[in-house]
Amino acid sequence: MRSTFSIVCMVITITVACTNRKIKEIAHVDSAIVVLRADSVNTNVNNSIVLTDLPLIDSTLIVVDTVTGLVWMKYDFSYQEGRFLSVWEEIFEWKSKMNELKYAGFDDWRVPTIKEYRTINKNSTDRKQYAIKFNEIDSISAWGDGAYAFWSATTPNKYTASYMSFIEGFATSGHREKQMGYGKLKGELGMSVRLVREGNVNL
Repeated sequence: MRSTFSIVCMVITITVACTNRKIKEIAHVDSAIVVLRADSVNTNVNNSIVLTDLPLIDSTLIVVDTVTGLVWMKYDFSYQEGRFLSVWEEIFEWKSKMNELKYAGFDDWRVPTIKEYRTINKNSTDRKQYAIKFNEIDSISAWGDGAYAFWSATTPNKYTASYMSFIEGFATSGHREKQMGYGKLKGELGMSVRLVREGNVNL
């Protein structure tokens, strides 16, 4: 009986040892998979787009500023909605809509500040690159295609908000209602917004 008991104990010990080893091997494999998925995301500095094999992230819908790391929507409000903004407050409603839809696979889009817009609109060279990398709505307007200017989250006071032109490069502030032009630009100006997010990709 003692001999039989010893054999049983040996079998149990060997089984437990093998099981523990198997568990460690599985844990190692799972860990490697996680690291592999994390390594599969990278930024292409030359093309300024995010490359990833994660199916929920659509790199064709975004443009990455490789200097600041900010991720911009390639298609602004006017392009996606087929119209211009009515009032400034509408930019936050649209931001919520895009986050609910998980535009390009993300749900942390926000309205940029004037300072953030300026990072991609410092000079005429930036604006030429902007016209190449970003898409805008075709419009028969006095100022040409696309929006006249883009609303920001910057608010000098409780009555006004700041916006930036990617045609002429200026930034200014105006009433939060419709913006009106004068002279050659007489009439309502086409306002839009291009949302932004931080550049980290959370897996």
